[in-house]
Amino acid sequence: MGLLLGIDLGTSYFKVALFTPEGTMRGLGRVRVETTSPAPGRVELEAATFWLLLRRGLAEALAQAGASPSEISGVAYSSQATTFLLLDARDQPLTPLVLWTDTRGAPIEDAVDGVARRPEFAAAVGHRGLVAESAVPKLRWFQRVAPDLWKRTARVMTVSDYFTFALTGERAGDASTAAFLGLYHLGERRWWPEAMAAFGLDPARFSTPLRPGSPCGRTRGAADELLGLPAGVPCAVGAIDHHAAAIGSGLGRLAEISISTGTVLAALAIVDRVEPADGCYHGPHVDGVRFYRLAFDPNGAGQLEVYQRREAPGLSIEQLLELAARAPAGGGIPGDHGGAVRGLLERVAVSHRELVRRVTGGQAPARVIATGGGARSPLWLQIDADILNATIVRPASPERACLGAAAFAAVAAGYYSSVDGATAAMVRPDREFAPAGRGGRA
Repeated sequence: MGLLLGIDLGTSYFKVALFTPEGTMRGLGRVRVETTSPAPGRVELEAATFWLLLRRGLAEALAQAGASPSEISGVAYSSQATTFLLLDARDQPLTPLVLWTDTRGAPIEDAVDGVARRPEFAAAVGHRGLVAESAVPKLRWFQRVAPDLWKRTARVMTVSDYFTFALTGERAGDASTAAFLGLYHLGERRWWPEAMAAFGLDPARFSTPLRPGSPCGRTRGAADELLGLPAGVPCAVGAIDHHAAAIGSGLGRLAEISISTGTVLAALAIVDRVEPADGCYHGPHVDGVRFYRLAFDPNGAGQLEVYQRREAPGLSIEQLLELAARAPAGGGIPGDHGGAVRGLLERVAVSHRELVRRVTGGQAPARVIATGGGARSPLWLQIDADILNATIVRPASPERACLGAAAFAAVAAGYYSSVDGATAAMVRPDREFAPAGRGGRA
């Protein structure tokens, strides 16, 4: 059997993983994303650098697996929200990738904000209002500040649209990512003409949003030059990163809610209908019927790295976590690294609890899946279990977003007939952490 390529287009790192159809990871490439900031608020990544990093990651994964590109039988991705670029009529990039963290669109125009604050906007797109990191204010920035470049723009592509188009020639992307743009009508499952018109945008410039996980063509000749993939490999569109990671963690089978401790904190639930709420986003689920509900907090696991750099440069993250494991709950005395770090972990868990409340409408789940880099720490997971008063499930695969993407690829390759069938075979639990009151460890 061949290998399935799942790519996590993360904010800080691109992760490129190779899995067997049974879900065993054979190789992993992990490359840091070095963005540029040509002006305050601007965060960019050149298209050529994007492909260079992915090609480097695939080479590392193949070397680790002892495999060749010809063994890859399917490919898909986990995406990032609102990152996009502009292309001309020859499908050549006019801009670098404008990352979601870019805030060049601030302050948001009053007219744009007024449209985004209307009740019908939230009902259609599944979230309330726009923020500086949203795509629309940045697209309006190009219209206003670079009108000549905007006139030359024939295509607006999210990072996942661009990935799919470059490899396959298909002008398509996933609706899971498209839903974050504030331009996609969840009920009608298509671009929303009224929003496009209100923001001065042409739907013809945008790729077709497909149900997340849908098969979408095969790699063409350019895939070898760009990524090192042979032509003819089946492809699937993916999903926004937290959605893909939840799928790659067994959401719906192992637990009803997922939390993530990565660059940002997040909680995600699968729901039957869209109910706009402050701080929540919605998008289509892989079954074409239900939706994901996602809430996040940008103040994520990076807090621990910042503490390590500023307060304890002589200690590793692992050493700090060992000290925290010996500290009492509630933190410690000033200068006590163990107590300080434990207090930080507890504050993150409290943030998780608030995010879970948002996506559940205040209901307390019995079981929660943990994803993200923080899920590698047993101490952090136990603290989450105690503060959420829920059993925390850690999946066996350390790269859940990559595995979710690989499950999509497995369907495109014909190994399974559905994403649910793929994850049932590929996703396995590793360990459970019960809250202290139910037999867990403090």
